[in-house]
Amino acid sequence: MKNYYQILGVKPTATEAEIKSSYRVLAKKYHPDVNPDDATAASKFADINEANAVLSDPQSRAEYDAKLREAAAPHPSQEEIIARQRAQAQEAARQAAYRNMNMNMNMAGRHDAMTMARMRAQAQANMAQAQMQALVNQAYQQGVTEARMQADAEIKKLKAALASAVADSKKAKQLEEAEAELKRKLRDSEDDRRDLEQELFNRDREITLANARIKELEDALAEQGGNAAKRARNEISELKAELDKAKKRIKELEHELSSAQADMEKIERENSDLSENVTKLERDNKQYDLKNSAQIRLQQDKRRQLQDEIDAQNKKIEELTAELEAARAENEQWQQYAKSEEFLSDTEKRIESWTKKTNADKRLAKPTLYGDLGVLIWATDAEIEETYNKLHKRYAGKSGDAIVAKLQKVQAAYDVLGDAEKRKQYNASINITEERIAAERKLIAENESLMEEYRNQLATKEFWMHVDELTAAAMEGDAEAQCALGIIYYTGEDIDQDYDQAYFLFKEAAKQKHADAMYYLGLCYLHGHGTEKNETNGQGFIRQAAKLGSKPAQKEMKKQGQ
Repeated sequence: MKNYYQILGVKPTATEAEIKSSYRVLAKKYHPDVNPDDATAASKFADINEANAVLSDPQSRAEYDAKLREAAAPHPSQEEIIARQRAQAQEAARQAAYRNMNMNMNMAGRHDAMTMARMRAQAQANMAQAQMQALVNQAYQQGVTEARMQADAEIKKLKAALASAVADSKKAKQLEEAEAELKRKLRDSEDDRRDLEQELFNRDREITLANARIKELEDALAEQGGNAAKRARNEISELKAELDKAKKRIKELEHELSSAQADMEKIERENSDLSENVTKLERDNKQYDLKNSAQIRLQQDKRRQLQDEIDAQNKKIEELTAELEAARAENEQWQQYAKSEEFLSDTEKRIESWTKKTNADKRLAKPTLYGDLGVLIWATDAEIEETYNKLHKRYAGKSGDAIVAKLQKVQAAYDVLGDAEKRKQYNASINITEERIAAERKLIAENESLMEEYRNQLATKEFWMHVDELTAAAMEGDAEAQCALGIIYYTGEDIDQDYDQAYFLFKEAAKQKHADAMYYLGLCYLHGHGTEKNETNGQGFIRQAAKLGSKPAQKEMKKQGQ
């Protein structure tokens, strides 16, 4: 007999709360989802559910406790049963012998001592014979036979009780597992809901920051004026419009999410009520058996219906999450665009400031040997040597007083600046410290790094502006734009390569007899890019493109010897 208290790890005096708490911990530890393909964990999980089904119900627990006490009570062995029956038989035989002896003594009355001795000896012999016969009869007939019959009857009872308990435990187990699974899904849905709320909060905060930054850009642009400012304002207006669309969509998503949460709360309430009903039905089912089977099936159908609704809500939440992610990505894209515009604007201001600083540095170097050599005071040794070599190459061997004088100044300047020690002494004479030179060189390096990033972002911006212009013109049917955009997609430079899109654009431009488009369309057929491979069509389009004056096509035909 299984000890359910030991299975759940609680004492027989444990309260309902202690049993429930222990069951939750063990069920979570040995759940099949946590231990996939683990037969031992699955068996342990089944025992835990079976134990909880019995001990969580007061009536079932009372019946189980009675059986547990009965099983724990000491049971006599077969030898003890036979010894007890032997003693009973001896006592019965002794009493019968004494009764016979008393009757014979009464009938004999005054017989002599010899007669009495014979009668007593006969009585003792009869008593011994009776005892032996009773012992044999009871030990082998009543003792063994009755013990066997009682054992068989008890085994039948135990088998029937076990079958009933197994059936009840299976039902309880199935219901417990279904309820546990439903609760798990509800917890997952609640986690998803919290994640969506956090994302909505983050998006709203980012939009607020973006609006504040847009206001700063508008104020800065209002001071600059000009066509560049006008284009920037137009781009910022477009950015604000897209941000407004994103905020509107996020509000719609928030409303739909709120509705989904309300539906989920309703389902949770219904599920809670349903769980209570199922628990009550399980208790009643043990008393009334089949009377409540129809109601149980009805509640089970209701639970399945609720599960379907939960699945539908989960699917809706997934769709809303995907849509929210798309809106978030689009919002982030516009924010990155705004940051890029801000960087370009700030860098243009810095370029203007750096130009002023460079002019000031040139004026500072002009009256010095650095000015004679045509370099800044912060120039490196390599830059000084490179400049000197260029000037020497330019003026050496040429006549004329001015050129000779210029070469002499260059040579004199290099004689000082080209020697590290002399240059250090000269710098001290014009109040230029090594620390200042190091600081200025660091500023120059930082500015070069900034300018590199500026050129890259400017090139990227110009590329995508060019792609946008080509796309707009291609959609209006411009064959030149269709061909140019198709080449970008076909080569995959600075953009994801897309043969399907390239094939479509080349085909549209070829309909208008665009020569280069026909050439690239022929390449698509030759190599099977964006369409099925067809060498006949490919060669045909390339020949036709060459006749229309396509230089790449003519080069290809010449290469083929045609």
